[in-house]
Amino acid sequence: RTNSKTVPLDGSKKSLQAYDQAINLAKLTDAQLTVLNVIPHVGHGGVRTKEFDRQTLLQGKAVVHNADKIAKKKKISIKTKILRGWPGIETVKFAKQGKFDHIVMSTTGTGGANNEMFGSVSNYVTHKAKVPIYLVK
Repeated sequence: RTNSKTVPLDGSKKSLQAYDQAINLAKLTDAQLTVLNVIPHVGHGGVRTKEFDRQTLLQGKAVVHNADKIAKKKKISIKTKILRGWPGIETVKFAKQGKFDHIVMSTTGTGGANNEMFGSVSNYVTHKAKVPIYLVK
């Protein structure tokens, strides 16, 4: 394993708090940090159109662009990746394929207005990932 961390970001305040912790951790351990944004698929019964795909891609690009700006301010170099799919599954697959040694993420994200969100993405990643998870509440 290399000294590398991935941090899934959805642009929410909580995910940005986790990102801040990931930056601190990367600085302390001289690790490479990769920001992951997963564009969620259309929900059951939803209509996926070219315009929907374009809008969600623009949102994903805005999230990683903001992460890059924050990294520059904090004087750290990051890599970024945008994927499409279910955030939990894609985060676990990405961490495994990229041979990351940690995943740093928030316990809630953009859908986190209710407590079930912890039972969703972060809970899935916690139980399925083969690397340590650093959760930021």
